[in-house]
Amino acid sequence: MPEPTTHRQYPTTDRSVARARSDSLTFLDSWGIARENEFASELVLVISELMTNAVTHGRVPGTCGRQVGMTIERAGNVYRVEVRDTQSDRMPVLSVEGSGLGCGGRGLLLVDSLSDKWGVRPEAVGKTVWAEKEFGTATDSE
Repeated sequence: MPEPTTHRQYPTTDRSVARARSDSLTFLDSWGIARENEFASELVLVISELMTNAVTHGRVPGTCGRQVGMTIERAGNVYRVEVRDTQSDRMPVLSVEGSGLGCGGRGLLLVDSLSDKWGVRPEAVGKTVWAEKEFGTATDSE
């Protein structure tokens, strides 16, 4: 059963990504993980990439007022992040084509490399992209 859960709604704007990063650092700090900790930095980078994808690709064209939801929960040493948007016909796919030197396309590669596992869940409206990362490795406690 998950322990503490934090949920926030953000507008589908680029400024929401920075806000989600800041909020996430505050949440982790309140759970005893310092902002300077490598685990916090990596988890917040995962959050940043998921939020960026949601506000960039997850909004429905021609609509306003739709929001992106972000949830962070902890179950023991496992931290799970979920980002939900309202676009259901564009599911994220991990692509090595985005690994070149051009702009964009590397977000899910970062999520894949920094999280223990991740996935996408279709919703009645939209989708939820989630990632999990376990706290407790030797580098996490430094």
